[in-house]
Amino acid sequence: MDPSVSKKRAGAATAAADLTDDLIIEILSRLPVKSICRFKCVSRHRRGLISHPEHRMKLPQTLSGFFYPRYLRNHEDEITTIPDFVSISRAEEEELPFPDPSLSLPGYWYIRPVDCSGGLLLCSCWKVNPRDEHNYVVCNPAADKWVVLPEAPDDHSLVSTIRICFNSAISSHFHVFQFLEEDQYGYITGLNIYSSVTGAWSHKENGWGEVVPVDSRGVFMNGILHLISHESTVLTVDTEGKTWRTIPVLECMGFENFCKGVVAFLGQSQGRLCYMNTRKHITSKISVWMLEDYSADLWVFKYNISTSQIFGEVDLMMERDYALIAMHPEANVIFFVWKCEDVLMSYDMDRGKVSVICSLTEPMYDAFLPYLPYVPFFHGLADQD
Repeated sequence: MDPSVSKKRAGAATAAADLTDDLIIEILSRLPVKSICRFKCVSRHRRGLISHPEHRMKLPQTLSGFFYPRYLRNHEDEITTIPDFVSISRAEEEELPFPDPSLSLPGYWYIRPVDCSGGLLLCSCWKVNPRDEHNYVVCNPAADKWVVLPEAPDDHSLVSTIRICFNSAISSHFHVFQFLEEDQYGYITGLNIYSSVTGAWSHKENGWGEVVPVDSRGVFMNGILHLISHESTVLTVDTEGKTWRTIPVLECMGFENFCKGVVAFLGQSQGRLCYMNTRKHITSKISVWMLEDYSADLWVFKYNISTSQIFGEVDLMMERDYALIAMHPEANVIFFVWKCEDVLMSYDMDRGKVSVICSLTEPMYDAFLPYLPYVPFFHGLADQD
């Protein structure tokens, strides 16, 4: 190696070593999450520097783990539910980004997490007194803050789906969508939207026509909520309920199971909408599609994944033997829960690498528990600002 090059590298290393921790954090706060993750892997000191509670508040965050409902018996021998958390980090010394995964909301004996977006967790809660009184509560676990939502307008419709939408890069305020349905065929009749800007609900008439959303997590991207429908389309609506749209999918992207409905998963990664599905006669393969051109509804095929490569078994079926629960927001990595072994797994689609993250403490029997991907947000709640 050229001696001058070696000298320059040594000088750069010395200059980097002279930087204070505060200056390093200031530099890192201006970098994308991917760069911070690489920096974190260099040494134990740098991992500790980034994981420090005061420093984490200044840095962009990425997927930390999953919230899920844990069942237990209370002192009155009733079966109740509290939130629990499973981390995707294997570093034993790394602290959780919140003080208490169970949230411990005062005055509630039943707390079930139902959705998560941008670091905010939406919970369905029943009061200690009176026992028959219910609230939806929006929590920020990292900031240890919560907001109890007022009751939504009651027009005697059934609530089919409820979702929370929040992205701090777009707004400091969150929205909660409550989809209403008729009781005969499940068609959407309207939508209630709670806005933390006004602290109130508003009602909007259905703008999609006769559709039935699949009971699965939605994707909130670019200020728009996206859901899969039983008609094998992607439904979209903005936070004001003004713009309703239907994104068609290709014929080969649709497969409906008689018992489970549409066998597909909607996610997002690196700013793109991602659709994953199995085929009718090839259930051992998972097809991965990306919406490359959003305005033109252009889906592009990206990956074909063999489930036998992931699980080491054949004839496994999505939503029967395993469930897709998330796609990593910064990488082409998908996360599964496998019912047979009660484990949380990941699969790197670029490297073809399978990883078992951990065993799950809550066994899966008939239905899959909701495992809600969580990205920490350390700056409170808009309703409390």
